[in-house]
Amino acid sequence: MMRPRLRDVAAPVVTRAARPSAPGVGRYSAQVLAELARQTRFVDPNLAADWSRIVGADFAALCRPGRLSGGRSGRTLEIVATSGAAASRLHFEAEAIRRKVNEYLGPGAVARIAVRQAGAKGPDSDDGKLDAALGRFRAAVTAKKPTG
Repeated sequence: MMRPRLRDVAAPVVTRAARPSAPGVGRYSAQVLAELARQTRFVDPNLAADWSRIVGADFAALCRPGRLSGGRSGRTLEIVATSGAAASRLHFEAEAIRRKVNEYLGPGAVARIAVRQAGAKGPDSDDGKLDAALGRFRAAVTAKKPTG
């Protein structure tokens, strides 16, 4: 028994070539964020990323870089402290921090350090836990109040 010969029923389908994949978002987001930081005069994103390496782990735990203001000579770097005690220590160590930042940015890039105190905001902030505890406390107090 002989098998029947197969024949091409239709012409092969012509398709388009595969499209190249879309460029990565990271490629453009870094440029956009760097331009936004420059326009708003916030610190260089690289300085913020390397902050703990520049000033050391002790200081990085107490503060983060903020606004960089002023002209080419005599610029002021604002650092944001997490608490009043941290702000006091940073005022005391401002000259050492300024020297370390100038080693990173170049000589004379920062003439002055201004310390601003703000609450600790970040991934390890306990604001949610504090709000929940205060809510439970308020509910307990209002439940015990006599109505009358």
